[in-house]
Amino acid sequence: MMRVICLLLLAGLAAADPLEDDCLACMCYVSSDGCVMNDPPCMKTGDGEYDEVCGPWAITYWYWYDGGELLGDFYTCAADWTCNELTVRAYLNRYVTADDATCETYARTHVGGPSGSTADYTLPYWDDVEKCLMNNTMPLR
Repeated sequence: MMRVICLLLLAGLAAADPLEDDCLACMCYVSSDGCVMNDPPCMKTGDGEYDEVCGPWAITYWYWYDGGELLGDFYTCAADWTCNELTVRAYLNRYVTADDATCETYARTHVGGPSGSTADYTLPYWDDVEKCLMNNTMPLR
């Protein structure tokens, strides 16, 4: 019995800290300048077929793909609040595996990709998310 309890405790310690709602809300707030669903939900960022960001968390086609291809169609998911949020959660669950993951880890991975948590170019995004958290700027929808 004691062995089972110890194994359960160790398993719980091995998991990354969960993504908290206030962190997710501030990521949304910063990603779409106020956590809004634009109309149309996608904005071109270049000339390529998938050079666009969509929805309140500014997800890309490849982000959606890595997040599990929810609803089976990128544009359908991009226009759906719940699908956007679930895609972000799935993507971050896939790539944030550190035992001591913090909101900073999640935010920087969200904006910078699988290696974003240590990339310098993700620091300005994190600074904005952190300001949001400190000011309680945005409650989750």
